[in-house]
Amino acid sequence: MMQEPHWIDNYQTEVKARVDSDKKISLAKYNEVFEAYVRPNLRYDETYTWDANINGIIVRYVGNSLHQFQFWVGNWWPAPNNHTTLAQAFIYSVTGVANHKPFAYYCPDNNTSVFVNTEYYGQCKSWALGMAAAALERHYNTHSIHGACADVDGKGVVMIAPTGTGKTTQVNRLFLHPQGRVLGDDWVYIRHPPRRAPDEHPNLVVTQPERMLYVRTENEEAEPWLRPLFDRCMVENAIDKYADCENDECKAKIAKGERKCVFDEGRKVCYWSFGNSRALLPREWMKGPNKVSDSAPLKLLVLLRRNNESPAEQWLSPDEAIKTLKEGRTLIRPGAGPKEKWGTYGFEPWYNPYLLVRDDERQERFFREEMRVAKCVIYNTGAPGESIQRTHERILEAVASCE
Repeated sequence: MMQEPHWIDNYQTEVKARVDSDKKISLAKYNEVFEAYVRPNLRYDETYTWDANINGIIVRYVGNSLHQFQFWVGNWWPAPNNHTTLAQAFIYSVTGVANHKPFAYYCPDNNTSVFVNTEYYGQCKSWALGMAAAALERHYNTHSIHGACADVDGKGVVMIAPTGTGKTTQVNRLFLHPQGRVLGDDWVYIRHPPRRAPDEHPNLVVTQPERMLYVRTENEEAEPWLRPLFDRCMVENAIDKYADCENDECKAKIAKGERKCVFDEGRKVCYWSFGNSRALLPREWMKGPNKVSDSAPLKLLVLLRRNNESPAEQWLSPDEAIKTLKEGRTLIRPGAGPKEKWGTYGFEPWYNPYLLVRDDERQERFFREEMRVAKCVIYNTGAPGESIQRTHERILEAVASCE
């Protein structure tokens, strides 16, 4: 029997994916929601508040979910501890609201979100990034991208992809490269300095805002070295009994005798039984602080998709890349929406579900500027015969071709 920690910090949320939402409520509607649902449900002895510093934008969390609050504090860098720093965006999160389905509201006028009856951290985190993006893009000429990033031999590789297409898996492979370091697996910023001349190509630097990686624990199936790390992390929604397993492929292998169930081996949890189980993982835990970076010069944009129709590799012109990104056609996988939509096709413009304030003209301008200094390629991780290792090799070949 395998050694297992006596206790694993694994919290089960009732809601395990993004909930329905309204991202364009008026200020009057916000005031109505606040008075009806937020104020009556925030008791003085059960209210948690903390200011996060998200790339210089201060986002304040106020809620009554200890689980959500603990993930929030662990995830972000703290705001400056002084009395002159003011929050620029707000999240109110309340559970226990009677006669209200799980739902999320966003008011652009005051850059404030309200979550009702959902403790699931993923949507809370993504909307915080979206609110920070609204300020950074509008006022600080900083592009927000839903993507992972690694530094390979001094070259920044940004992977832009819908949820579930393998960007975390591939960024893990890149940082394990002898000259590789990890920045982040979900969100990056690229600040665009003003050009002094029309033909100038200023250096673009990729940065990331999070202290930790909010990572899918299913990655442990392909990367077993992650398991002892997840065992020490705060974990959300890992399956703790075989009856709740949703991994039919794994069940089939067990039935054929091709593998053993982790529960039969004495494990307390299975990290790949549910596709949207997450761990809050310190980056430096993976391979040490020398394998972590907070910035890298942009050299390569990698788009990922997963289907059985497209070629395994396709280099894109700026026009082709913009068309693909703007359409954002994607196969919806666990964690990316309501469960009834999993396995169907949807559209995620700019491969970014976090954009609370969508401006296609601004997104296109940012991406075109980035493609003046970086190559762009798209890989299909679901192409027939394509393996994780082969996609990794393709990415390394692309990196080697960058100056």
